[in-house]
Amino acid sequence: MLSIAVLVLAAPAGAQPSGIISGLVLDATTQAPLAGAVITARGPALMGEQTAVTDDAGAFEITMLPPGTYALAVHHDGFLPFSPEGLVVKSRRMKVRLLLMPEPHPPPPPPAPVAVEFDEATMRGPAMISGPDPEYTQEAVERGVQGRMTVRCVVAHDGSVRGCRVLKGLPFMNASVVEALQRRRYEPATVQGKPVDVYYTFNLRLALPH
Repeated sequence: MLSIAVLVLAAPAGAQPSGIISGLVLDATTQAPLAGAVITARGPALMGEQTAVTDDAGAFEITMLPPGTYALAVHHDGFLPFSPEGLVVKSRRMKVRLLLMPEPHPPPPPPAPVAVEFDEATMRGPAMISGPDPEYTQEAVERGVQGRMTVRCVVAHDGSVRGCRVLKGLPFMNASVVEALQRRRYEPATVQGKPVDVYYTFNLRLALPH
């Protein structure tokens, strides 16, 4: 909860008819002083606005304030802004204690699912929905490259393919095959109807285009 404590001190006799707002800016949760907080005073009696910055002890002072009613705006990186209003300043010093609440941190993202080895005995395998076939590179065509490739990937529970690693490759075709696999979408593997991330081995046979 944001809060403000106010103490009014009379100025010495003969002082100019202007007021001062001074005080401390603290962390509301630890009571630690906040250095570098910016405090801005605004009010009908003031031409423009007056600004101060807290020192290492969290202290600040705004001087030469004509008598009147003021609002403060308090800002500090990592903390919620605070805007107390209705501070009546006369020809005296007003001491305030301003407590700022830290900004709430978003909850950490949930941990990524851990992939498990695909097991034909207990799982239903992935089924391709869409995506490209590997494109033959010009170098592979010119050299008559064809045959079998083995690539191990993660087929995720959302049907995406990632983390592919070539176990058995063909010259000039490894990158093209991995790119094609990782652009595909699959119905994911399931265990008792529940989608799971699996390490899945793709066995592909590549033949030269006609």
